[in-house]
Amino acid sequence: MDVIRPQRNSWQITKDVIFALLMREIKTRFGSNRLGYFWAIAEPVGQVAILGLIFSLIGRNSVADIPVALFLFTGILPFKLFGKLLTQLSAAIEANKGLLSYRQVTAMDPIITRIIIELMTFLVVYCLIFCVMAWLGFDARPNNLLGVLSASLLLIIFTIGLGLLLCTAVSYWPDSKKLIQLITRPLFFVSGIFFCAVMIPAQYWYLFDWNPIFHAIELSRACFFYAYDSPVGSWAYLSLSALLSFSSGLATFHLFRQRFIGS
Repeated sequence: MDVIRPQRNSWQITKDVIFALLMREIKTRFGSNRLGYFWAIAEPVGQVAILGLIFSLIGRNSVADIPVALFLFTGILPFKLFGKLLTQLSAAIEANKGLLSYRQVTAMDPIITRIIIELMTFLVVYCLIFCVMAWLGFDARPNNLLGVLSASLLLIIFTIGLGLLLCTAVSYWPDSKKLIQLITRPLFFVSGIFFCAVMIPAQYWYLFDWNPIFHAIELSRACFFYAYDSPVGSWAYLSLSALLSFSSGLATFHLFRQRFIGS
């Protein structure tokens, strides 16, 4: 007697594919290295420790009336999210190219999978670090949690759009992956990670306020700390940057999606 298998709809197929890719990505990235999860936490902590030591050596225990450790974490963690998400999305198709020959797997599935992994990792690391900071006696409760989440969401949307553009570029020119380092390294020094707008003379704000990441970090700090009010951070500029990046990235990715399968 033949067993009649229930037909799956497109949503169920997509869900199963993404779950399978999720397990594959986690095993590939963390399975062979038991310290993989540890480094996700140790890397930002180590950077804060080094920068905090530098601030201590020059006699600074606070920045804009904010404890140095909290100030640095609210800058480093969003930037790490930007850098990791951009890197992972740009290589998503290349790393899963062999799986795209299966008709159940679409070009967008590896993208969605890597977005889920990076966002979950960021959320766990963010919550864990600030819970530890609260346990150490710091006031690590955000003054405006919704505002912090909104700034993070806009930064994520902006990064996804940029990642889709780079992912498409890699399919035509593999060396375009090198652009990521050219983008992220200079941005580390101009995105407000270890300084804020009030520390910069107003006549030099134009050197930094073109950068959407700078706006995201400024707005996040303004929402996180009651004592800080950013004179530069603009919700309108960050939202417009996120919209333009995401729409152009998604349109470009959709336009060249057949190349990912055929290449």
